[in-house]
Order: sequence, then structure tokens, then C-alpha cells
Amino acid sequence: MSYSKIEEITTNLWGKYNVRFSANADVNIIVGINGSGKTTLLNEIYKLALENSSDKKQVVFVPSIDNIAMRDKRKVANALTQDLEFYMFDMKTGPSMMYYRMSMIDAKAEKQTEMKARIEDFCSIINSLFKETGKHIEIEGNKFNVVSKGQIIPIDALSSGEKQMLLILLRVFLMDGQDAFVLLDEPENSLDISWQYELINTLVKLNPNAQYFITTHSPSIFGDGWGDKIIYMEDVTTPIK
Repeated sequence: MSYSKIEEITTNLWGKYNVRFSANADVNIIVGINGSGKTTLLNEIYKLALENSSDKKQVVFVPSIDNIAMRDKRKVANALTQDLEFYMFDMKTGPSMMYYRMSMIDAKAEKQTEMKARIEDFCSIINSLFKETGKHIEIEGNKFNVVSKGQIIPIDALSSGEKQMLLILLRVFLMDGQDAFVLLDEPENSLDISWQYELINTLVKLNPNAQYFITTHSPSIFGDGWGDKIIYMEDVTTPIK
């Protein structure tokens, strides 16, 4: 399986601006004012990531909460809930948590032990985040439950921030620690400040082998020692003459 990290970004935006910068091998935090082209740039990086990987499953793109597409317009659940349910329960194509969980059946004993430990770690991370609201998740067999005050509640009963955080971390978890590209567009939109502060550390813990590209307006995203990974749009953008 072919994969190579992106070393340099060279592209143009709208035929008006050139963008060029050396990419960090681990974390890249793209910062700029509204209209500076952060999302457009992230879309260009997404295309480059697909070119640098022979397997599309090695590339994760999580759009901002406002830009997640509806999977089924006939359903009452909103786009965020539908996306979360897909990556939690889909058994047709994968990747999903239940697809991952059931793949343990055919795995060798050593691999089963590793996979169980990863699922336990994932639950521990989520439950540490959710504890302030009195919720926790349980994953056993082909079942996924959200528990609040001793009662099982539907996924849709989670707040938008809880669903967004669960979706982001779930998608990174499902890459199984392999070499990967992870692109996040303004992940802070529904996240509590404390969760913004922990986000990058948590992502890198879940998959230290991924190369991350994150656009943001929030200083809290890079507040925990990631300031040297910031790429300012105004520093890397020049007008095309």
C-alpha cells in the first residue's frame, strides 16, 4: 500500500493567489481570517492527499459541522447524526466501529487482543470527555450504547458538540493507527473550549502516524504546545500578477 507524507503545498486559489509552504510531517494548523481561503486550501490539500495514497481509506476529511452532507434526506436525523451513525454502525462497506468490532472474529488471537485494547482506549478517551455531562459510552459485541444517568439514550440525544467530537475521534480511530492523512475544517465550531484545547493531543494519541491538516479560528486549538505548527494564510499567500 503506497503512502507518502506531503512535504510541500504548492497551489493556487481561485486563479488569483498562489499558496506555498513546507508542510510539517505531523500537525499543520492553518489560520486565517474569514474569506482568506482556508477551506478552499484544505480542499486542494485533500486532492493532493488522495494522490499521495493508493487507498482512499487512508484519507479522512471531516468538514465543518455546517457543511456535512445529508446521507438520507428522507430521515429526520440531521446530517451530523447521520454521519455519526454511519461510521458507528455501517456493516456494508466499512469502515465503521461495528465493522471493525466484528472483524475481530476472524483475527488471530494476538490481533484480537490488540483490537480490544484499542476499543477500550477509545471508550476511555470519550468517557473522560463526556464525564462532565454525566454520560458515557459502552461498546460490546455489535452494540453501541450511550448511557446517561443509568439510562440508554439515542445518539441524537447527544449535544452537537458531543456528536461532533465523537465523530472526529471515531473516524481517526478507524484508521487503526496506520499511515494516514486527516483533514479537519474548523473543528471548533461546536466544541467546548476545554475540548478544543485537548483536541490535537487526543488525535495524535489515537493515531501518531497520521499527518494532520486543520483549519481553525480558535487559539484554543493550538493552545497546548502546538503553536509552532501554525501556518498563517497571509504568510503563505501571494497575489498572482
